[in-house]
Amino acid sequence: MKTTNKIEVAAQWVLKKRIIAYPTEGIWGLGGLNLPNVIEGIDKIKSRPADKKYILLFHSSKELLQRFSIEVKYTEIIKKHTNTFTTMIIPTSNGKIAARIPEHGNLLNFLQLIEKPLISTSANTSGEEVCKNINEVKAVFDDKIYGALDLALGGKKEPSKILDLETNEYIR
Repeated sequence: MKTTNKIEVAAQWVLKKRIIAYPTEGIWGLGGLNLPNVIEGIDKIKSRPADKKYILLFHSSKELLQRFSIEVKYTEIIKKHTNTFTTMIIPTSNGKIAARIPEHGNLLNFLQLIEKPLISTSANTSGEEVCKNINEVKAVFDDKIYGALDLALGGKKEPSKILDLETNEYIR
């Protein structure tokens, strides 16, 4: 597994359809472009059921709203939770999606360089503890993923809250 502390290098890995680990606000994430082969690869790496959903990370609410058909009544809520530590379950014309626009500067810069949504999940094998640092990422994923963006977490100590926009209730 390669490591870099350069956001530009990690962004190029992702754009080449590679799976990488990266720091978010509170936990290490695992992800890549929102493509079937990337999703299948992550499922295999994590020993994760194929029907389990992912979070999409966007660099802005504008990007999210351009990519999905979302009712107007949800757009203000989405904008309110932009750059917060909240994942939103959003009804779209094609079913629900889980999306987040991060507040973490390094992660935002990373997403801006990719210019596409990032499919994201926690950096762990299903059912195991999430990796807390780069050494744990290396121990768990060394021969399984292409690389890791070796930067600090964003200061939170847990995964994001999850808000269901349809019910306006937090489910985590």
